[in-house]
Amino acid sequence: MTMEVFANNPYMEDHMPDGQEALDRQELPETASELEGIVSDGQDNHDCQEPAETETPPEPEESPKKKRASRKKAEKTAEEAQEVDNAVEGLPAEDDGLDPGDGTASDEAHQFIVMGLAGETPVEPDSAAPVLEADEVSEVLEAEPLPEDAADGMPEPEASFRSKSVLTGKIIGVDRHTFNVRNRETGLLERWVMHCAVMIRYRVKVLIPETEMWLPGQERPSHVLRNMTGAEVGYTVLDVDRKGGVAIASRRMAAVSLCRAFDNVRGGHFVGERLPCRVLTVGPNRCLLECGGRDLTLGYRDMLYASCPDLRERFRPGDQLECILKEYNRRSGAFAVSVKESQPHPFIGVTVRHPLGSRRQATISGKYGGGVFCTMADDTTCLCLYTALHTDRDFQSGDEVLLVVSKYDYEQCLIYGRILSKW
Repeated sequence: MTMEVFANNPYMEDHMPDGQEALDRQELPETASELEGIVSDGQDNHDCQEPAETETPPEPEESPKKKRASRKKAEKTAEEAQEVDNAVEGLPAEDDGLDPGDGTASDEAHQFIVMGLAGETPVEPDSAAPVLEADEVSEVLEAEPLPEDAADGMPEPEASFRSKSVLTGKIIGVDRHTFNVRNRETGLLERWVMHCAVMIRYRVKVLIPETEMWLPGQERPSHVLRNMTGAEVGYTVLDVDRKGGVAIASRRMAAVSLCRAFDNVRGGHFVGERLPCRVLTVGPNRCLLECGGRDLTLGYRDMLYASCPDLRERFRPGDQLECILKEYNRRSGAFAVSVKESQPHPFIGVTVRHPLGSRRQATISGKYGGGVFCTMADDTTCLCLYTALHTDRDFQSGDEVLLVVSKYDYEQCLIYGRILSKW
């Protein structure tokens, strides 16, 4: 068997696998030389046969139909892969705000931002993950996560803005700001300059305009708001300027929510119940409190048992007090409390603490109609007169004096005495 036998075989021409012909061309010369060396002397080279011990049985080959089917399948798979590669190359890059190839920001993507106030220098991140500068930050950040170190502050205004929940903050000052307000009658924008209460929540400036401070029908003059520095109030965030680091809030909306929560409490409220209240502002004779979402104005008679010439000496904005519910009607809106009744009356046990004829140190808290109001150490008020040796010019409010107890009035819970001298 020679090379012509393989070359002239039509079966081998049609069904030879790819690359098999080149392999045979490399192996056939070596095979022919080996066959010539083992041919016997009396036989022709064309009639010699391959020895049985060197002959390797041919591997079973697949049928022509299966080979053609596998070849077509491979060609089809290669064409589909090429089409997919061409389609992927034609698609735009993923809009993630960053180009992973050269590390530059995409022109169309601006979702990835650095949270913080305008003007602050952000910490430089890793070069493998660059971020946009503050000037390129979009103001729409609804889907962006906040940094982990802001867990104590910024997420709370964001949550209040989305869910209208009530937050509590301390007023640190009152500023004047200009706002564009739409007139309901004309529909035109007008520029208003108004006072705003200022609070800080994790470096975010929260502003409460004066128009959003009071409930309808309970508006108060501007000087009341200016004297509320230090008070703690509840508020609901109306809008957030993430780029500028400023939030606009409303105490009026928060008061409506707090009133509704107070009225709908399980079991209701009853007269004589002890309730917490907060001091908003204090004047010489009156004090503005917040209790149950309602603003209440109390005089010194509802604040203290003792006579006090100036309530600002005893109370300050931001104080947390306890009061007694005196009147409450949900339908009519009647609501009244008393702070002094949350404490026991100082006249109880006065006969033991201050018996008749005893001398006590006291402070002059006021004068009226020739009488002098003296307050002792246990907030007991003693109505005193001067002795014949002293006149009204000798004593002023705030002076320390020495008095003697002379009489009790059990009906009005009063103590009477005389001023002996200055302390």
